Amino acid sequence: MATLVYGVIIEIFDSWCPLTVLEGWVEVRGNVSAYRGPFLLRYFDVVVYPDIPQNLLVDGGVAVCILNLGIYARRRHVRHSLG
Repeated sequence: MATLVYGVIIEIFDSWCPLTVLEGWVEVRGNVSAYRGPFLLRYFDVVVYPDIPQNLLVDGGVAVCILNLGIYARRRHVRHSLG
C-alpha cells in the first residue's frame, strides 16, 4: 500500500524518483551515456506502445474476440445440453 501511495505522489507532483537517479549513476559508472528522462517511461513505453504494424494488432484483436465468442458459445451449449 505504501509503495502505491508513493508512486501516486511521485506522478501527481512530478517529483524525482530514486530509481531514475540510481539508473543514471549506474550508467555513468559503466561508461554508458546516461538516459535523460523518466525511468518508467523508458522501459514501459515499449510495452504500452509497441512498434507493431496496425494490421497485425487488428488481426490479433479479431482473433481474441473470435476465441472469446467461441468459448462463450461452447459454455452456453454445454449448459443448455445438461439441463
